Amino acid sequence: MKEKLKNNKTKIAIIVLSILLVSSIGLNIYAYAGTDSEEAPLFWLQSEEFVEETINGILKNSKDFRDGEKIVFEYDFDNKEYDTLLEKYHLKETAGEGSEFAKAKNLMHEYAGRIRHNSTAKVLPENMNAEYLLAAYLDNKKEGTYCKAKAQILNEMCLALGIYARKLWIESLSVYENECHVVNEVWDSEYEKWIMLDISNDLYWVDENAAPLSVLEIRDKIINNEFCTPVISDDDLKDLQKSREAYEYYYAYYVKNLAVLEYMDRYTVGETQGFCLMPVNYTAEEDEIRLISRDSVEASPIR
Repeated sequence: MKEKLKNNKTKIAIIVLSILLVSSIGLNIYAYAGTDSEEAPLFWLQSEEFVEETINGILKNSKDFRDGEKIVFEYDFDNKEYDTLLEKYHLKETAGEGSEFAKAKNLMHEYAGRIRHNSTAKVLPENMNAEYLLAAYLDNKKEGTYCKAKAQILNEMCLALGIYARKLWIESLSVYENECHVVNEVWDSEYEKWIMLDISNDLYWVDENAAPLSVLEIRDKIINNEFCTPVISDDDLKDLQKSREAYEYYYAYYVKNLAVLEYMDRYTVGETQGFCLMPVNYTAEEDEIRLISRDSVEASPIR
């Protein structure tokens, strides 16, 4: 009888301990989910604020560029192929009136959705010029093309209208990936600076006053934890904080790719030789790419 009672007490004790253990685990899970970041080491993965601070800090480690030569970029405004672009695609009417930035933004908005962006396309375009690319991909719902092809189209359209325009590669610092993005910049005489346009995503970036930014300005603001945000070309810009929250993906994607900046020496039909702004902490092989100075990139193209 005593042995049976002892066994029953043991069983009860085991059951009670099991209940307490399960309850404890449950309470800890609940408490962990509701705790702040200092008490939960992995909580930052769920917080946009902590992710932003982390990726901004990573880019800050690449703040300074290596010394490079000072070069003067060339812009071809007289190519015969521009005549076809102007006439066939009615660029002047699409660009409309206004500043260089306003005209380029109108062109970007018109063609961003009509040329499908496909970063996983298996075949590169045979020719990297706007006339060929438009014939192959404009309003083509089955096939898309890479960001650098879309940027080439916008660049030649702007040059055809007499707008100083350049396309550039923004690249990650990671040696384990070769994914990058290609965008454009146009020189705007009203702002007296370069302004970035991303035709692949129909967006540009602004500061807290809704002033459009260059790639280097975006980079500097992110590094210094100053407000800036991507915006879609037809956004009304009334609530920039809302835009910042809505476009979190674009923000993070750009931060990843703003370590290395690569330009071409001459902007015309097709692509030419590349020059880089290279961070001092870049350790991958440079493939004999020539380094340029930051002054070269920021300088006015008007001589």
